[in-house]
Amino acid sequence: MAGVNRIVFRQTAETVSGQALTRRLLDAISKFSRCDPGTVLDALLLAGEVECALGDCGWGSAPKSAEITDLLSSEFVGNDCDEKRLKALAHELAEYPPETARISHPEGFAYYALHPGDFADAMADAGSRVPVALVGIRSVGTTLSGVACAALRRRGVRASRITVRPAGHPYNRATELSSDQRDWVRKHRHDGSRFMVVDEGPGLSGSSFLSVAESLMREGVGADSITLLGTRDVDPGQLCASNAVSRWNRFAWRRVSSRISQRFQHSTSLSGGAWRKFFLHGRAEQPAYWPEMDGAKYWSADRENVFKFEGLGESGSKIRQRSRVLHEAGFGARVEDAGDGMSCYDFVAGRPLDRSDLSRLVLDRIAEYCAFRTREFSHDGVADGQFEEMVRFNFSQETGRQWPMGAESFRTDHLVIADGRMAPHEWIRSQDGTLIKVDASQHGDDHFFPGPTDILWDLAGAIVEWNMDADAEQYLLSRFRAKSGIVPNRTQLFSMAYSTFRASYCKMALMGTGVECEKPWLERAYLFYREKIDDSVRQLETAGVI
Repeated sequence: MAGVNRIVFRQTAETVSGQALTRRLLDAISKFSRCDPGTVLDALLLAGEVECALGDCGWGSAPKSAEITDLLSSEFVGNDCDEKRLKALAHELAEYPPETARISHPEGFAYYALHPGDFADAMADAGSRVPVALVGIRSVGTTLSGVACAALRRRGVRASRITVRPAGHPYNRATELSSDQRDWVRKHRHDGSRFMVVDEGPGLSGSSFLSVAESLMREGVGADSITLLGTRDVDPGQLCASNAVSRWNRFAWRRVSSRISQRFQHSTSLSGGAWRKFFLHGRAEQPAYWPEMDGAKYWSADRENVFKFEGLGESGSKIRQRSRVLHEAGFGARVEDAGDGMSCYDFVAGRPLDRSDLSRLVLDRIAEYCAFRTREFSHDGVADGQFEEMVRFNFSQETGRQWPMGAESFRTDHLVIADGRMAPHEWIRSQDGTLIKVDASQHGDDHFFPGPTDILWDLAGAIVEWNMDADAEQYLLSRFRAKSGIVPNRTQLFSMAYSTFRASYCKMALMGTGVECEKPWLERAYLFYREKIDDSVRQLETAGVI
């Protein structure tokens, strides 16, 4: 599996109006209230994004945005900040914004149950009162370094921070410090400071952490003065960066604890695919899983609720709103905001379906559901070409052939937020016989593909995952057309694209997971999707489409 290269993650950063961005921050700060911790957290998350964006584009007011992050971080950890100064800085940013800014939404805060408080808690037992110099890795390390710095100062430790943006190939990042940053490093080295490199992860390679630590060493900082601070346990032998073991082992490593996992320590974890042993026990076929990419899920002690991490701030609010719409329409479970980015869903007692349950009743429900999503979850954006690039590249890697269709293959006039999880086990036959869709609100707009796309993605997903024959497929499409008024005339093309993505996902998961017991399931799933690609190619060739 060495050398596997597939595109499965999409770029979720977006270019926005600088004026609109700084005005959003000003608005968030105007709503700031010490009596409502949620407003503090929302403002802090946005401040980190703004600081990151202005730092990336080298805007002159980037230091002011960093000061805003520091003030909000201080408030977040329990020190009253200077509100007058905070609001004055926000007004100054809004007066002289860049024309545009590239803004990134940190994945940990959106998908992986990362809470800024995790890094504040880690500083509570940081040991000595030696000065600390923190280096946050953008994007998420911007906010994390701010909170860690504020927590240290609260303890009376002298601390300051900078942020950096490693560049280059994901497996071979490089970090170049500016002249001001080099001066900052040398001053802290002279003062005998400890250095901490702060980020979530590491990811598959570890090269971002390594590149930052090595940039400090180039300025004379000893490896024994550098601690890498992240969010997961690390086996250096599994990292993809070159010479990862020898490079990584020079530095101290520390994993922060999770506030969210501690909050739910008396609930049953369903994370990392653990839900299968409770709800699919005894089934010969189990869904393939990439455990490290899974979000936090818990089953309450009374078995009445399922808690899922669906994102801090605005991202989580959007997901919960989609879930409320689905519940009100009778498709999903009731949901409430449980705080800390967690959603609380009513547990749906019943039986998850499998392929043997396929019937006209099930097909009618799937068609009705897809038609509903088309109406209710339309997306106003414009396709940016990432989807087409993903399909073309992965198809070529899998088959050795060029993608047989033109650039217009996937163009649509009606983008939607797809479900993205249309397999049989994602449907529960409740105790009253109703078919309820679960896990329906997050995956169509996360950091994996497809992102906003045509509803054909979900129709194709259902066709592939249920392994439908031609009669079932035609019945599904005819019922969808009747319920939506849309003619689904490119389903075979989307089925090939869907199978290509899922095969690529399984291959990347096989390379990326350290959970050995998952690999046989991933291998079986990969072979299933690979066969589906070949089936689609033959059918399109027979039809004269390619």
